[in-house]
Amino acid sequence: MHPRRQHAVQSLLVVALLLVLVQVGAAAENPMLKRGMQGPEVLALQKLLVELGYDLAADGIFGSETERTVREIQLAAGLDPDGMVGPLTWAVLASMEESVVAYTVQRGDNLTKIARRYNTTVTTISAYNSLSNPDRLLPGQVLYIPTTTLAASAIPGSKLSLQWPVQGRISSGYGYRMHPVLNVRHFHGGIDIAAPEGTPVKAAEAGRVIKAGSMGNYGLGVVLDHGGGVTTWYGHNSKLLVRVGELVKQGQTIALVGRTGLTTGPHLDFRIKKGDQTVDPLQWLP
Repeated sequence: MHPRRQHAVQSLLVVALLLVLVQVGAAAENPMLKRGMQGPEVLALQKLLVELGYDLAADGIFGSETERTVREIQLAAGLDPDGMVGPLTWAVLASMEESVVAYTVQRGDNLTKIARRYNTTVTTISAYNSLSNPDRLLPGQVLYIPTTTLAASAIPGSKLSLQWPVQGRISSGYGYRMHPVLNVRHFHGGIDIAAPEGTPVKAAEAGRVIKAGSMGNYGLGVVLDHGGGVTTWYGHNSKLLVRVGELVKQGQTIALVGRTGLTTGPHLDFRIKKGDQTVDPLQWLP
């Protein structure tokens, strides 16, 4: 999923119902759109979806591609995924549109200065915009900046007080990137923390082990359940030190850093999920 819409959809999980109640009146003045319709209203919808990061043709025809995109948004926002754009879906789209701002790079700008201005992080901006070289910004370049923070408090459930599972350099952030092995553009659902092989991997929060073993390209992995639908994931380990069903304390060593699975070197691939949806760990970690 495109980083911009990833953030926007996730931030809806807690506010969608409130927005529906507040904005339904305003959204009702928008037309009801469905498959088979065409015209300027459909074109405006498609342009908005493209602006939000969805890959579809803006041709003014509500076809299967547009319907599929609408269903994806409705499902993520907890609405009935019927593919029709009515008052509730318009309210959701309005919220998504307002969750980011477009910023035009000025001469002398850098990501640190921009991140400070919008109270966000360099990593968030870089991932959001799929920047291949974050240190090189061009005057006139447009960056999309999230104006709402995707933190634990923005998602239903209990906010966790996580600790870093490993101390080290973040070698790959959350969001779109070129896969270091496959050399294809894909969405990275966690952060990679570089550390020497054998470095202790600690539980970011107390929880129950629900997975521990070989996990394909993720290598030797551990998954902890913290309740409220929140899980943390620890991948590419060289050795696992816990078993499924075991209760662990925060800070307990659960594995050792490795390079198992599809990877180019030793590191921890750390992920946080709310239900089946990944979130940016940097918005949860201290």
